[in-house]
Amino acid sequence: MIRVGFTFLLFNALLFMFCDTEMIASFYAVCLLHELGHIAALRLTGGELRRVELSFFGIRMVAAPAADIGRGAFVLLSGPAANLLLYAVLTALGVCGRTARLSLAAGLFNLLPFSSLDGGALLDMLAAGRVREREIRVCLTAVRVLCAAELLALIAAEMAKT
Repeated sequence: MIRVGFTFLLFNALLFMFCDTEMIASFYAVCLLHELGHIAALRLTGGELRRVELSFFGIRMVAAPAADIGRGAFVLLSGPAANLLLYAVLTALGVCGRTARLSLAAGLFNLLPFSSLDGGALLDMLAAGRVREREIRVCLTAVRVLCAAELLALIAAEMAKT
C-alpha cells in the first residue's frame, strides 16, 4: 500500500515552482534509486514491504521486522549505498553533474544519526535490547544534538557568506 500525504503534494508543488526540469528529474532519479536499493535488499533478505508513505519529509518504507540485525543493517544501508555507488560510477565516467552531486548528498545525508534517517535507524536498531540500552540511548541523543548543532552552524556560516 502507498500512502500519499498532503504535505508530499505541497512539497512537489514547491519543487515545481522553484526548480528547473533538470533538477527535478535528478532529484526524483536519486530518490528512486535510493528506495530501490532498500527494496532490492529487502527482497534479497526475504523481508516484507508493508507500505510506503510519501510526505514532505521524504519517503518512509514500513517493512516487517528484520529476521536479525545483520539483515536489518543490510536493508538500512542499501539505500545510501546505492546513492554512493551512483556517485562513484558517474564520477568515474566523468559525469559530475547535478545527479552525481545530489546522489552523493542523499547518500551522506541518509547516514546521519537521526532516527528518521537510515543511519539513525541503524543506531536505534543496534541499541535495542542491549544491557545498557538506556545509557546507549542517552549517548545517541547527545550525538544527535551535537550533530544538529554542527549542521545548524554550517548552515549559518553559509548564509553569512551571502
